[in-house]
Amino acid sequence: MPRPSVPPKKPPQRTEQYGGHKRAQSAEARYYQYLEKHDDKNIIYDDEVEKLKRKGSLSHLSFEGELSDEENAFLISDSEDKKKDRNTSLLKIKIIISAFCVLVALLLNFAKFTISNTPSLIQMEFSAIPELIAGLTVHPLIGCAIVLIKNLLYYFINTNSFPSIPNKIILDILFILITCYLGRLFMKTKRNKRSQEEREAQLLPYRSYSFNSVFLSGLMGSLAAGAASVLTFIYITLPLFNRFFGQYGYTTGNIFKSYQMAFGRLQEIFPFISGILPSLNNITQGALIYNFPLTVIKYLICTIVAYIAYNALNNSINNEGVKK
Repeated sequence: MPRPSVPPKKPPQRTEQYGGHKRAQSAEARYYQYLEKHDDKNIIYDDEVEKLKRKGSLSHLSFEGELSDEENAFLISDSEDKKKDRNTSLLKIKIIISAFCVLVALLLNFAKFTISNTPSLIQMEFSAIPELIAGLTVHPLIGCAIVLIKNLLYYFINTNSFPSIPNKIILDILFILITCYLGRLFMKTKRNKRSQEEREAQLLPYRSYSFNSVFLSGLMGSLAAGAASVLTFIYITLPLFNRFFGQYGYTTGNIFKSYQMAFGRLQEIFPFISGILPSLNNITQGALIYNFPLTVIKYLICTIVAYIAYNALNNSINNEGVKK
């Protein structure tokens, strides 16, 4: 049965200015223009306006005059819907970045290599790069979670790596926490606060880290991890190797001999070292000469590479946020 014809209600015409600015045309005004162009008398105005509101359509046209409370509520609701869509999109991007960082960290963990004239037990790898990227881009705790997941997966693949895993977990987490949280702290200057306020006004949720802030915090994190590497090597790594692989020759005495041999080759290359330190007398000296500087260098390289990748990801994420 056809619906009764109801004359369309013409919205009130407002000619006064509101704050000297033009406002977006309301759904009612747009639909009234539609009815004027289409002589369809079987459409009820109020029902169609509700449909327009449910669809969330907004016009890019403008007219002079103050919006009613209903029109303002409609515009605010549309803005909130767009903000929810943008946050949902950014959350998906965070999840994708985190999963990708787990995969890259695991692959880099297999890409170990040794440096000539150093003890064979010391191996370099840069799996902290994706962990730090996730810490800067998503959240520091997400970077720490990636450290745990990476080492857990690596242990299931290579169970013989158990003695070195606790040492790597402690150093990576210490480095990521110091670098990420100090980086945020260094950003809290007046200039950076103004920059952050501008970013928040543009609905950009990610903090813009500067190179100086990240590098300075990365340097402090590298130094802290380097100092911790001496302690973890002596009190965690050595006892674990001696306990689980002592029957295969990985005893504290044999490991110390490998440090002495490496130090002897280093004295041959740089004779002036003999005048400073004639001999290596204990394993603590070996850890200070090798573990400390190599750990600091490794994490500094990770800081620089991670910052470059973070900038590229951050720009991409912000552009996506603006589009949404």
